[in-house]
Amino acid sequence: MRYIKSYEGPSRTWFAYQSSLSEGCNRLSKIVSELPVGQRTAKLLVDTLLRLDDRLCRGGIDDSDGTVGGFIEETVQVLKEYAKLNPYCIEAFSELKGKETCFGWEEPLLEFVKN
Repeated sequence: MRYIKSYEGPSRTWFAYQSSLSEGCNRLSKIVSELPVGQRTAKLLVDTLLRLDDRLCRGGIDDSDGTVGGFIEETVQVLKEYAKLNPYCIEAFSELKGKETCFGWEEPLLEFVKN
């Protein structure tokens, strides 16, 4: 997560900043891919997505190339697969009730809670 931070520098260093975001998302993706399917893992991923969403909305992250947003979308897909494999994972999605995210990524997960 330390690679995913706000950007306040000059435009000439923006590409290095974007590389840092990519590195952070790549590292997180590797970790996510190695996690076991389960309710605790689903909760951990939901919490991570909420933290990233907060950083995107209020933390000053410049994700104009969509690196962090892409990671969030991929993680939502992973959580949807978790829900199909282990219905107990859906309980972790309840934390999203009443929360509005910047890009609405929580909506597909809340559909599992409704059904």
